[in-house]
Amino acid sequence: MYDAYMTRGLEAFLQWLDDDVELRPHTGGGRVLRGPDEVRAFYAERARLGERMESTVYDIEAHGDCVVLTGALRITRRGRLTESQLAWVYAFRDGRLRSATSYATRADALRAVAVPA
Repeated sequence: MYDAYMTRGLEAFLQWLDDDVELRPHTGGGRVLRGPDEVRAFYAERARLGERMESTVYDIEAHGDCVVLTGALRITRRGRLTESQLAWVYAFRDGRLRSATSYATRADALRAVAVPA
């Protein structure tokens, strides 16, 4: 899924999403995106505003139906570059992404999937 996104873009990523997926992106200000159409619209708006995001995954850990990813997110907007070390929890059902939430730390992400840090 990550490789599809990195090599073929958003539309390739959207093919992995459940119809009722819920995403809580780091850049969403707490907003919950529901369904592939909201995800598509959110990232289209970011691109329209000139925002560019680039993620790097350092590690992937499987925890039942969830995956914890740790890495970095680089964001370029209005001529400024920021980079954050983050963790994400991706929850799957029948091989499709059911939810994705970003966290400030790996420990926070592990707590979300009830795994001791």
